[in-house]
Amino acid sequence: MIRIMILDDDEMYLKKEKDITEQYFAEKNVDCTVTIYQNVEWFLLGLNEEKFDMYILDIRMPGENGIEAAREIRRLYPDPVIIFITNFVDYAIEAYEVNTYRYIPKECLKEKLPQAYDALLPGIMEKEERYYIINKRNEVEKLAYSDIFYMKKEGKYVIFVHRRGEVKIRASLSTVEKELNSKEFIISDRGYLANIQHVMKMKGRDLYMRDGNIITVGRERFKGVREAILNYWGV
Repeated sequence: MIRIMILDDDEMYLKKEKDITEQYFAEKNVDCTVTIYQNVEWFLLGLNEEKFDMYILDIRMPGENGIEAAREIRRLYPDPVIIFITNFVDYAIEAYEVNTYRYIPKECLKEKLPQAYDALLPGIMEKEERYYIINKRNEVEKLAYSDIFYMKKEGKYVIFVHRRGEVKIRASLSTVEKELNSKEFIISDRGYLANIQHVMKMKGRDLYMRDGNIITVGRERFKGVREAILNYWGV
């Protein structure tokens, strides 16, 4: 299931974008849900609650513009696709500063939006969210890998620090690492397992995480952690 969010204050264009999107994926026999917003403030209020695979954003709207909305998306989520659809070409340079995939003039919407989907579809279909299941006596919870910032050891427990808060299980950190079975999670120190996709900066032996916390990297792990981060970033 591909999840797409469209934000546009112009009701006519909002309907066009939604219709083109739904028609495209229906013709490809791909399950797709499209959520629409006409108000940027309402969109930002719900941003923490649900992550989409793709965000289609107008740039110039009353209040905060689409660039600001994109910056907030990037603050929370590193990987979704962002496409700007607008009549204002003077925002193009700013748009690419937030890692925009495409910048489509509204006058070319019918032609260019399906072309963007053609280019994106293979990668989106290959990418499938993975989940870690928290299974305790009185609690069952499904955590998306992309929502987990890091895990920390506390006595006989491992605490998962994630987008919606924290949850702990009785386990060893090495057991959790094996169960996750993902190169995105790296042991940064004896008591921490960090998700590389939420590392915003590495300064000295400190990892600055997306949630604002700092994790110190063990001296003996410094080289391996740094190489793993650079490889993930494609440097």
